[in-house]
Amino acid sequence: MDIRPIGVFDSGVGGLTVLKRLKEILPNEDYIYFGDTKRVPYGDKSQDEIKKYARQIINFMKEKNVKVIVIACNTTCASIDKNDYDEILFDVLEAGSKSASAVTRNKKIGVIATTRTIESKSYEKNIKSINKNIVVYGRACPEFVPLVESGLAESADAFDKAKEYLKDLNMKGIDTLILGCTHYPILLKAIESAVNKDTEIIDPAIRLSIEVKNYLENNDMLSTSTIGHTEYFVSSNKENFIKTAKMLLNEDINIVNRIDIEKY
Repeated sequence: MDIRPIGVFDSGVGGLTVLKRLKEILPNEDYIYFGDTKRVPYGDKSQDEIKKYARQIINFMKEKNVKVIVIACNTTCASIDKNDYDEILFDVLEAGSKSASAVTRNKKIGVIATTRTIESKSYEKNIKSINKNIVVYGRACPEFVPLVESGLAESADAFDKAKEYLKDLNMKGIDTLILGCTHYPILLKAIESAVNKDTEIIDPAIRLSIEVKNYLENNDMLSTSTIGHTEYFVSSNKENFIKTAKMLLNEDINIVNRIDIEKY
């Protein structure tokens, strides 16, 4: 038994899609969620900047005495080496790679993600390590995160951008599409409207949540609480965060704490 909370962090509101899956599978756990709304998006930042951000956020999570940390940000996963940390870290990027490799039929996988994630080729490297015969096609979608953070996930602009970004991947004949940024499930309607109808869309958060549960079970770290509690923290802009969180999680979220993440 371990009643300490699970830490979850992202560059902004996107990681709430991971938190939602975790709470579905592990409803009795407490959570600490941090969204770096001051410095979002991460996709156009340098690797050194993202490494610095990750260290600050993980230091904050350590202060909160979390038992494991879920990196709900593909860009961060693509920019850091987990071996540099002593903490127990779960990686949304690895989970997505495993899920897509398991379901592809024609061995053509598309990945949509931030510019930093696509340039790192992290998904391609992970997938190739699982099955070298799979071909991976990446497409950076730099306008997606700002649309989500602005509350415009179901706007005409979002649907237009989805058609633009997915056109080339459709032409490549992919049968599987990884949502390589945790903001992108919020854009699911736009993405579904733009992708070929027989394409399997992979949300890495599903497998990731199962992996967290299995780890906690195997190490006797599950909480015995009757119902879990979540504390929310952001680095700025609480209003859009609260609005999106209520929509995604379908619960009232009235207390969001703003912190100075840079002091960590």
